[in-house]
Amino acid sequence: MMKKNKKLTIINIILMLACLAALGSLVIVLMRQNSKTSTKTAVPVTRISQDKAQKAQKKIKWIKQKQPVHLPILMYHAIHDMTPDEAGNANLIVSPAVFESHIRRLSEEGYYFLSPEEAYRALSQNALPAKKVIWLTFDDSLLDFYTIAYPILKKYQARATNNVITSFTDEGRSGNLTIKQMKEMKTNGMSFQSHTVNHPDLAVSDQETQAKELSESRTYLDKELNQTTTAIAYPAGRYSDTTLSLANQYKLGLTTNEGLASAENGLLSLNRVRILPDTSADILMSTIAPALP
Repeated sequence: MMKKNKKLTIINIILMLACLAALGSLVIVLMRQNSKTSTKTAVPVTRISQDKAQKAQKKIKWIKQKQPVHLPILMYHAIHDMTPDEAGNANLIVSPAVFESHIRRLSEEGYYFLSPEEAYRALSQNALPAKKVIWLTFDDSLLDFYTIAYPILKKYQARATNNVITSFTDEGRSGNLTIKQMKEMKTNGMSFQSHTVNHPDLAVSDQETQAKELSESRTYLDKELNQTTTAIAYPAGRYSDTTLSLANQYKLGLTTNEGLASAENGLLSLNRVRILPDTSADILMSTIAPALP
């Protein structure tokens, strides 16, 4: 009897081990199948956001305007709390609190934030995708655009354009944006356009220098960001007739001439609204109000 029970126990152990082995094999197969399915169906978050943005753009209805479009193009530079040693650049620095008050107010008032391509369409076709539109631009590709302005813009689902001094990026200057940061921000609607290679005064530069500054910065951005760069912001807003003739490789040119932009300016010499440290949200709204159709 004992031998018989012992045999049965051995058989039971063998059967149990066989069952465990079979179960283990099944688990491995299921995990592999699940891994393959996940690989096939997984979509990068950046692609999802781009797809959503593209779908949203397709739904927008552009309306031809009876009167000439007057477009507010805001001009910012640095967004941070100014320190005492920055007094010489005071007019270029806007505090984060003031900046957020602008974006919050524009969002609450229902403004549509344009991309460079949409700004070109608005001015060249005299059409608008919304009653209230605005184009936010930043000069100099400063790092605080990424660390301070960008989180605020994302918070309100706003878009903006930063005009890049390409040599500063290429040299890896610590105070300026990197290509990696630009690529990340592009997935959330930010855009990057030219501010020349070295930020010279184009108005007093010879033709050869101007040609290189305008073309090489565009080539750099096209290659590094895989895009077609369409806009140039002239350093300090200064330009000459030679500059305008060489800038025809772009669709839009931004100056520091004060006022609302219109096709009457010439698409390569557009006005902008300069934002100062003491530009309150109320002042901003009253300044851009004449642009409403």
